[in-house]
Amino acid sequence: HSFLKRELNYTPTVGWQLDPFGHSATQASYMTSMMGFDALYFGRIDYQDLELRRETQECEGLWSSSPNMQHEAVFWGLTGEAQGMYGPPEGFCFDILCGSSKSSLVGMNETLLLGKINDFLDDLSVQAGRTKGNHVMLTMGEDFNYEKAQMNFANLDLLIHKTRKYQQNGAVN
Repeated sequence: HSFLKRELNYTPTVGWQLDPFGHSATQASYMTSMMGFDALYFGRIDYQDLELRRETQECEGLWSSSPNMQHEAVFWGLTGEAQGMYGPPEGFCFDILCGSSKSSLVGMNETLLLGKINDFLDDLSVQAGRTKGNHVMLTMGEDFNYEKAQMNFANLDLLIHKTRKYQQNGAVN
């Protein structure tokens, strides 16, 4: 916090823990709430806990750290809830390190692209159905991804542009 405040005159209010390996009341009170955070996202979760949270639409909530603390509750959520990690939906990894699951939208014909965008929106709909709120955090990276960032961003830009275009002309919801 002090480095960001000193060098950029910015104080973050949202945290993201990629590999926390557990969470405690101390985490919520001292490491989050007392540092001025109002939201915290977790990157990984036990598969059994994830399944339960998906079924009960508890993939986000408010974390009341301690009855002894005078701080507000902290919002928490799971990043990349679709897989319980923080990567993109299946079939939407654009990095050279994705191996056999690598895909590219750039250069794809309109019919195939429309199909891929429908798949993408279906994945987001499933993810949205596992949360109580109206917002979905969409993560599009993995460990060591963006090796060739230009390729990733070209695909992401195309995905955003074409999704908006197809929504405007009624091709997708």
